[in-house]
Amino acid sequence: MSRVRFWLRRAVGVDDLADLLRSVHHRIHRMEVLMATATEQLSALSSKVDDLLADVRAALATISNDELSAEAQTALDGLNAKIDAFDAEVGDADGSETTQPVPGEDTPPA
Repeated sequence: MSRVRFWLRRAVGVDDLADLLRSVHHRIHRMEVLMATATEQLSALSSKVDDLLADVRAALATISNDELSAEAQTALDGLNAKIDAFDAEVGDADGSETTQPVPGEDTPPA
């Protein structure tokens, strides 16, 4: 049996192969950790969005006519504050809030 092991180590480079497998295992493990972290962050954000949607629906249910009561105005103000806070937290992820220069027009310096 020892001759076979010796031959495998010499012919195939089992020690090198073991090192390579350890390196691959380490990289896969690291990738799994990063993916789990990203999944947790996306789940937390999804939960916040669900909460925001529930708040919006509740506030809209309170606002039932054109003339707002004091309670409806308070609900609307609270909703606007939550939307502004959420917008600030997310930022301009899609670039929609940044004006793009029109080709051929001079843009003033910032």
